[in-house]
Amino acid sequence: NNQCITKRCTGQAGERDVSSHMKKIDELHDLCVKARFSLGEWKDCAAWAVERLINNEDQDDENVILLASSNEQSEIEQLCSSILDSYIAQGKRDDEYWAGKYFVFLHELFYGSEIDIFELEKRLWKIYYKLDHPYWLVMLSRNCEYATDVQAFEKPFHDEFGYILGLWKNCDSITEFNEMYDSSISNSHDAVPANK
Repeated sequence: NNQCITKRCTGQAGERDVSSHMKKIDELHDLCVKARFSLGEWKDCAAWAVERLINNEDQDDENVILLASSNEQSEIEQLCSSILDSYIAQGKRDDEYWAGKYFVFLHELFYGSEIDIFELEKRLWKIYYKLDHPYWLVMLSRNCEYATDVQAFEKPFHDEFGYILGLWKNCDSITEFNEMYDSSISNSHDAVPANK
């Protein structure tokens, strides 16, 4: 019985270790998202690696060790990609997926009054062109631009913002997002209905 209890406890401890490690990987992913879209700095990723070493959480990963001592942005980006590639599924490494998760940060910043609608508009268009015009940003970017000086577009803007936010918060890949996205819902978030 004691042996069974020991095995069970050991197994539970192992599961907790894996869960804790993946949470740390998610933290690195979030830092990379912020850095990639100018919401944070790449050096924050190196600081993440230093903390892993201090807490003996590096999992003997050579890339984490190298990242902790890296100062060059290009090297930091490359090392982060190598680390994330080892743990995160392909669908989560797509640039569009990263943009979607960055979009969640933008929503928090905007509704937390840390950026105004003009700054939001600038960042949305930046993503839009950087990603070669993703379909899910068309209505939102347009509504945001119009809402800066046309009151009729304020509600459609907020409605579309909330709709897209809900999708990105509840998907784990660009594939899942595509499956959930409904263009007719986005098209309904218009000051002038398409059929009129």
